[in-house]
Amino acid sequence: MSEYFKSFNIVYKREYIDSEDQHDPNFFIGNSIYKNVPIEKIKFYRRRLSAIHKILNNSFKEDATNFTGTTGIEIVYPDEYYQTYEDVFGDSAIGDKNLWNDYGQQYERQGFRKDFDPDLTKNYKTRKDFKYNTIQ
Repeated sequence: MSEYFKSFNIVYKREYIDSEDQHDPNFFIGNSIYKNVPIEKIKFYRRRLSAIHKILNNSFKEDATNFTGTTGIEIVYPDEYYQTYEDVFGDSAIGDKNLWNDYGQQYERQGFRKDFDPDLTKNYKTRKDFKYNTIQ
């Protein structure tokens, strides 16, 4: 079985306005709440997503003036959560193992609860010049 189907991650997202970007003025910032959760626990966490979302909405301390008020919570599987530049760009980025999406994999951002496999997380890194990316 692929490593991508052995775990999942729960990510809390908040939407912000980027007034300098005329083409895509809104963007989300993801905060990992639970990392590398064993797939056997998916039913347990799916039933609690709404409650977790409500708790995070009520407890998040927001300093940004460009927050839109929109939030979300989702389960993200490792094929997207740990997607690298090499995965996205193929031959033109061979060897670039920096993470493409920033879900806070490398940080214990606000709301973080637990990493079930911290050794897996340590295998990845985020670019220092990171700009939030999404794949449509």
